[in-house]
Amino acid sequence: MHLSILPLIDLSIVIQSDGKLALAHPANSMADTILIIAPGLLPRLIMHDENAFHEVKTTGDIAFANELLLIAKNLHWDIEQDLSAIFGDVLAHRAIKTGQNLIHWQSTSLLKLSQAMAEYLTEEKSVLSNHDHFDSFITEVNSLQDHVTHLEKRIRRLISLSSFPAKINISLRTGSSETS
Repeated sequence: MHLSILPLIDLSIVIQSDGKLALAHPANSMADTILIIAPGLLPRLIMHDENAFHEVKTTGDIAFANELLLIAKNLHWDIEQDLSAIFGDVLAHRAIKTGQNLIHWQSTSLLKLSQAMAEYLTEEKSVLSNHDHFDSFITEVNSLQDHVTHLEKRIRRLISLSSFPAKINISLRTGSSETS
């Protein structure tokens, strides 16, 4: 298996017969499965965001990759417990709380930034269309289509009422003319 979180981690890992993980030797690093994780996806994976697991790119043995991702989804590491053995309960709790606040701040900031960018592109630069303009455009197109259909019916009725037979049948829909 190969795990790639560039530029942070690029590892070839072997799963041994007893189920433990070990680093593979670079000489024989022919991976059956490759997992590629974008660095921005890590906070969402840590927070066990279900959609984040679907964004991990996999190549090779897809069934094995899906099993690894399923294990990762259900693996809950009690990092506070492990840190408390090293730093003590209070410091471990505060470190975890700070990490959670940092992840929450990052996701909130990204959401607000994307909303501000969307508003800027729709309101200030008019690069994107907002829903009101789009709905108005659709209404106008539908109205124009109704007017064209009504006009086409009136023209056909006028031609049929005319005392002179029409030599050319004009179709407004296709823009082509046919001789009759």
